[in-house]
Amino acid sequence: MNKVNTKVTLRIHLDALAGLSDSETSRLRQTLAHRITAAGELVIAASEERSQRTNLERAYARMEKLIAGAARLPHLRRPTKPSRAAREERLRSKRLSGLKKAARRYSSDE
Repeated sequence: MNKVNTKVTLRIHLDALAGLSDSETSRLRQTLAHRITAAGELVIAASEERSQRTNLERAYARMEKLIAGAARLPHLRRPTKPSRAAREERLRSKRLSGLKKAARRYSSDE
């Protein structure tokens, strides 16, 4: 447990970030909404290490990673369809399963 006062809290105003487009800034606000204060500041805290300098470096690295990750466009999923062979195999296995269950059914003829 860290009993020494080495915690670091970084606060950066999102409007002060240079090099981000409007769309990237809006995506940043949307994805990191739980970390942004009412004043529009991004808050990052680090207190894992006993050294304040190390915590500061970790906080800066975390901030850089969060901003870069939020600014990146999400990968769009291209919808796909199962192949004809896959559909036929699925229907064949369903038919076999149905026949297996039908064979278990009690018939009054016996």
